[in-house]
Amino acid sequence: MIIIYAFLIPISRSGIAVFSISLLLVWFFSDDFKLKVKYLIDNKITLYLIIFFTLSFISIAWSDDISGGLYYFRKYIYVVPLFVIATSLDKKYIPYLISAFLFGMLISEIFSYGIFFELFQYKKILPSNPTPFMHHIPYSMFLAFSSLLILNKIFFVKSVNIKIILSLYFLIILVNLFINSGRTGQVAFILTLFIIFFLNIKDKFIALLSIAIFTISILFISYNNSPIFKNRVDNALVESNKILKDEYCTSWGRRAGGWIVAKDIFLDNPIIGTGLSYNMVYLKRYIDNNKDIFSNYNQNSKCVRTLYHYHNYYIQTAVRLGLVGFIIFMLIFYYIFKLDIKDREIKNILIIFISIFMISNLFDNLFHSQFGESLFALFIGLFIAQYRIENIGTGTLVLALGEAKAITSDELLKKSNAKN
Repeated sequence: MIIIYAFLIPISRSGIAVFSISLLLVWFFSDDFKLKVKYLIDNKITLYLIIFFTLSFISIAWSDDISGGLYYFRKYIYVVPLFVIATSLDKKYIPYLISAFLFGMLISEIFSYGIFFELFQYKKILPSNPTPFMHHIPYSMFLAFSSLLILNKIFFVKSVNIKIILSLYFLIILVNLFINSGRTGQVAFILTLFIIFFLNIKDKFIALLSIAIFTISILFISYNNSPIFKNRVDNALVESNKILKDEYCTSWGRRAGGWIVAKDIFLDNPIIGTGLSYNMVYLKRYIDNNKDIFSNYNQNSKCVRTLYHYHNYYIQTAVRLGLVGFIIFMLIFYYIFKLDIKDREIKNILIIFISIFMISNLFDNLFHSQFGESLFALFIGLFIAQYRIENIGTGTLVLALGEAKAITSDELLKKSNAKN
């Protein structure tokens, strides 16, 4: 079920929903369920995730939009498979999980190229924005991560033939990334590319030189051969100049205007925030009550009021859950980075994924989108499972020491070592 779930993540909303619930139900009835729950509580990553979701739910009580807060909270259900994967995934299935995800991405890319070259039409999606199964922002993040996942793999395989096949697949994903309009994934790709080369090339001067040449080549070729990429870059420059002139009625401008308002809202509610809401009720009210917040109030306020979220998950968390919620959220990623995974390839994938995910959340709320949360659940679950496998064992959490009982992971590891 986990392998099928990995395959469906890039291509099916309904598949994600069905398997998120199905995996949870099967997990509930597993023989060692109590041990798995105990392990999750003992693990810092999952513990802080649970605390974060608990605080988010409680915060609805002091929100001005209780029904909207409940509606907003419901989407966190897509993170739940993380707990299942972290405690249940066996070592032998990890390569299949990664391959299934990449195969799902390949299906998505076939549809994307078919739409782009107008070979067929799919759900009235235009060739100018060929993102078949999800919004262009999460799709760009998926493409950025997949491309760097493949690039990292190239450094580890020894077969020349496999390197050639992987290189071709890398180019297919890379071209797809830059013919789409998702600037978020493009920025995340460029910044994380530096990490890939420094992780895999010992000579740091060669690594830096390689990155510079590779990055400049990609940007130059994309700008001169992809009308979509050229248009988005040109628009970004124009929008940036307008922001400097206090004009916020553009795509980036509305975000910048929202961040300005968010700063003031946070300063008014710094500890526990405004609580969860869905329709940006607090932002709209704040704009209405503070007419001096924009220099050209009548025009800018109308544009910024159209925001349906802050387009930055860190800002959104700080506003809605205050400093307490923001610190808890950042601790989740701190402990993910601290995972002591001995398998170098998996450790590299962890660094790549977290870099892509955290950069992407600077420009959108991908931790609160169905596809973004599912991708997070899949790979963070995989990383925790890899850590569990390396430190406890390849299979179940139940240790054959007589009668199974719930014990912490540290105790389990000590007993395992003593038995060995």
